[in-house]
Amino acid sequence: MKATLFSALALSALLTLTALTPPAHRFDQRGPEQPVRRKIRAYVQQNVLPSVRQQRQKLEAQLSTSDKAQLAVYRAQLHDLRQRGRELRRSFAAAPAPASIAAPTSAPALTEAQQLQLQQLRTETRALLQSVGQLAQKYDTDIARLSQELKPQKEQWATDIRAIVARAASTAPAAARRHRGGTVGRFFRSAAFLLLDPATPTQPTGRASAAPQVYPNPVAATSQLDYAVPKAGPVTVELLDGRGNTLRTVAQQQQPKGSHHLAVDVADLPAGTYFFKITTRAGAETRRFVKE
Repeated sequence: MKATLFSALALSALLTLTALTPPAHRFDQRGPEQPVRRKIRAYVQQNVLPSVRQQRQKLEAQLSTSDKAQLAVYRAQLHDLRQRGRELRRSFAAAPAPASIAAPTSAPALTEAQQLQLQQLRTETRALLQSVGQLAQKYDTDIARLSQELKPQKEQWATDIRAIVARAASTAPAAARRHRGGTVGRFFRSAAFLLLDPATPTQPTGRASAAPQVYPNPVAATSQLDYAVPKAGPVTVELLDGRGNTLRTVAQQQQPKGSHHLAVDVADLPAGTYFFKITTRAGAETRRFVKE
């Protein structure tokens, strides 16, 4: 069981933990391997993700209301961890390299404070992914069935990705060794599949809606929530605690399409982490904030 759980978490861990490690090649992104990654990423975006998201939409009907709400919180927390990871990597890259490091692509030495920050972020990420994995176990059978429905497509995708790598092997042999066609299967590992947001469009649109914003953040007494309504209709704004439990509904009304602003009194909340959940006809979004 433990082996199954950790296998299910592999893609999610890849999306976060590997992004937090600062080896030399992460600071010099101009090497020969990058064009191969870009080609694979473009192929996956165009050919794989639309079908995977369609299967994920089928699973959505099987999820309980409480699990849907918890997943929204997990996605928001993962987004926050990624953002913190990007900021941490920027601080690593901006740090002056010790005189003993001669090559410009050598990994910068981390200070003790940076090492502690990195370890804290990894600890929080592992805890979050463990929680997602436990939730995903409830739907293992459904996910396996949905994956099996795409067996012919998965075989074709794997063949196409191997062909992309093979074409690049003559100029970037290291890339060919690192990419073995396992990209597609990772999307159907339980935790990664569950974390996919079925409300996200399968194809990019001409203009994306602005993500909700909370400011000031951290907040002391009154928080300003800015959000967009992509389709006119009923809108509900809820205040959630750090575990995804609904504390109260702060707005529930019909609203026209467009940008909206909402002032929320949070003076009564204890210090900690909270979320606003905005539900519209287009789906649900969450935004994290900290109460001082």
